[in-house]
Amino acid sequence: MALNENWGYARMDCRGDHALSLFLDDIERLLRHYASLDGQPEANRFQAQAAANTLIQAYDKNARGTQAFKNQSIEVRSFVNDRQCLEFVPIFSSGLKAKLVALLKRSNAAATH
Repeated sequence: MALNENWGYARMDCRGDHALSLFLDDIERLLRHYASLDGQPEANRFQAQAAANTLIQAYDKNARGTQAFKNQSIEVRSFVNDRQCLEFVPIFSSGLKAKLVALLKRSNAAATH
């Protein structure tokens, strides 16, 4: 799965909190893609991890008006769901997780007003 202009980090509006929202959409799409591939689950997880590393580096380099991705990481873990399908989940580093939680809190506060 090549990272290119179809990804949020390449958009002109990839800035500030919106960059975090774009990132969440992209990581979800990336993990779904690798979980759906045929092949060995561990090999797919390894590929998903490499792509996630590349994605966070692309956001660090290209997102404007935020330092949310600076020196941050994602660990990709796998599990088999109750339908016996492979799924991947991202485990965010503490700094990135804190930025995402703050974004969620601001989003929830804005929705209640």
